[in-house]
Amino acid sequence: MHHAFPPTSGLIPVLLALALVLGAAAPAAAAGRSAMRQAVATATSRFIQFDPQIPGVSDAMLDSEFWASRLPDPDRVIMTPAEIGRYNRRNLRECEVLKDLRIFPTVMPGDEVRKLIAKLSSRPSKTVYLAGQPVDDGYFDRLEETLNVAGVPDLVRVRFGVTVKRTEMRTFPTTDQVFGEPDDYEFDKFMETALYPLEPLAVLHESADGQWFLAQAYHYLAWVPKAAVALGERRAMFRVLDTEPFLVVTGKQVFTTYNPKRPEISELQLDMGVRAPLAKRDEIPMVIDGQHPAGSWVLKLPARDAEGNLEWRLALVARADDVRIGYLPLTPRHILGQAFKFLGQRYGWGGMFNTRDCSAFIMDNFRSMGVWLPRNAGEQGKKALGITHAMPKGMPLAERRALFDRLPAPTPVYMDGHAMLYVGREADDYYIIHDFAGFSVPDADGKMKRSTARLVFVTPLLATFLSSGKPWMEGLYAAREFRLEASRR
Repeated sequence: MHHAFPPTSGLIPVLLALALVLGAAAPAAAAGRSAMRQAVATATSRFIQFDPQIPGVSDAMLDSEFWASRLPDPDRVIMTPAEIGRYNRRNLRECEVLKDLRIFPTVMPGDEVRKLIAKLSSRPSKTVYLAGQPVDDGYFDRLEETLNVAGVPDLVRVRFGVTVKRTEMRTFPTTDQVFGEPDDYEFDKFMETALYPLEPLAVLHESADGQWFLAQAYHYLAWVPKAAVALGERRAMFRVLDTEPFLVVTGKQVFTTYNPKRPEISELQLDMGVRAPLAKRDEIPMVIDGQHPAGSWVLKLPARDAEGNLEWRLALVARADDVRIGYLPLTPRHILGQAFKFLGQRYGWGGMFNTRDCSAFIMDNFRSMGVWLPRNAGEQGKKALGITHAMPKGMPLAERRALFDRLPAPTPVYMDGHAMLYVGREADDYYIIHDFAGFSVPDADGKMKRSTARLVFVTPLLATFLSSGKPWMEGLYAAREFRLEASRR
């Protein structure tokens, strides 16, 4: 009989010899792979495409770990989840610009709503431009008619709803963009703020054309497109929104999975800090609109029915996306890591260009760790609950430097109209990461040269200058630690 394989007795020496050869080669192969990976990493880290011409900023500084590695304890917990809960509740009670929608009044005096409209939707004092042309009084006459002030009843019954997509809150109920200069396109005077999906709202009034709601978010009041809001009963709505466990978007932004049957929840943008309720096990079928849910998180997202009322739909987010179950722990490493996820993102005033501005850069970062902050820079810097390190006007530069030498990084810092995140000291300068419009540096002749930025980047506080010619550090009025006094660890 012929054997299909060599006899076992003859095969054993061959296998032993082969094992010895392979065993000897394995360490060399592993070392070779390691060296190759190191060479690739080195080549990648050393590649610098161009000089950004920002003094004192090296390529290594553009990594959050560069700054985290310099901290004595980057993983210290600044506030526990229980302390964050207490912080949020106190902030909602004590910070005048924040509103707890769970206990927001269901009835308001009409005069109060009319005053809110008058304060929000006031004509600008200076000339503004629409499509490059100056806006006349007739334009604002027509806009004021859409405010429907005459339609505000003496007793306003407040409705509640939730945003179904990313949208805008605006000064007037219109999508028109107006600017302070004929050729400006960066700063829409009617843009108040962006809202993300799953944002609860109190609806106070409706525009004359029936296309806009005057709505109160927890941190802002302005006009919101009606098509972006689903109305629902408050307690039932919050029962779903407060579901645990929940998913948190920890990336700059993620998108729901493409859904050919439900375009309203297909490729829906979810920005950093969005908290989405997870469907319960008995609510999840094994096929969702033609796709198996394996490899995805199954969310419950709000949608509008034919009458604009709230319905909940199942949507998928890939597990590979930058999301997690529950909020990130509030630690220095996470604050830094979240900030650097926005590196290079374009500046968007109030949320224009589908991005964010300086104060939303701070707000969204902390929101991914469950901390609720006011929307605007001045409100964060002066009104939010926290520990203030004051830098009054006229404070000598040497005293400011001494303050920063004591200041724990990362900490938000503020100047009039601008929010930044202090990330640490390197050599003889102090560095921030921020979403900013521009900066000045001296040219070869010592004259200040203004540079446009309009992005998130790292800059030094001493080697870059304001339009006044002073170092950025001298423009700051405070650093703010957003924590309870007793929570310092």
